[in-house]
Amino acid sequence: MAIEKLTEKPIVNIVRVEIVTEEDSAKTYRFDTASEATYAPVVSQGNETILRIKNTILATDKTEDIQYGSDINLSQVVMVPEVLAIVDGGTLVTTGESETLKVTGYNPPSVGTVVNRVKFTTKIYTEEKDADGETLGYQCFAFKGCKGKPVSFNFKDGEFMAPQYTISSRVKKGTAPYNLTFLEELPV
Repeated sequence: MAIEKLTEKPIVNIVRVEIVTEEDSAKTYRFDTASEATYAPVVSQGNETILRIKNTILATDKTEDIQYGSDINLSQVVMVPEVLAIVDGGTLVTTGESETLKVTGYNPPSVGTVVNRVKFTTKIYTEEKDADGETLGYQCFAFKGCKGKPVSFNFKDGEFMAPQYTISSRVKKGTAPYNLTFLEELPV
């Protein structure tokens, strides 16, 4: 019997998050203020039918669980209005032009109406650390086919407000639910 040598990667921290819009004029929104992220596969549960006669099981007909998407929950320690608008589906209120552009507000989608949110790719970058605390490399978890859901907020006296983003990733059949890339350096 052969023994396989395993690769171990101690992964820690969220060093960067990117939201990359999938429109004709694709834009990348990069921020390093995400404090927590969770990933959960969305699964269609399989069935199991058992043919049992008294105290004997004669046969089992079983179908497997099948993943058809992913849900990502992301907490951020500061408000980034541009990311809020993409995930929540509303509109930024701005004044000025290109270099003097200033965000002065945000209009969320109206209650009771269908919201046409833009598709985007969510990239979460983490670090691999050595025993001495030095960074050995990075990982990029990329989730395509993302659309946001209404954003929630936490307000507490004496604590900074933290937006909570819920993102659904649904890709075409036959596509991996996410990509994981090991990097030596963060992309510039």
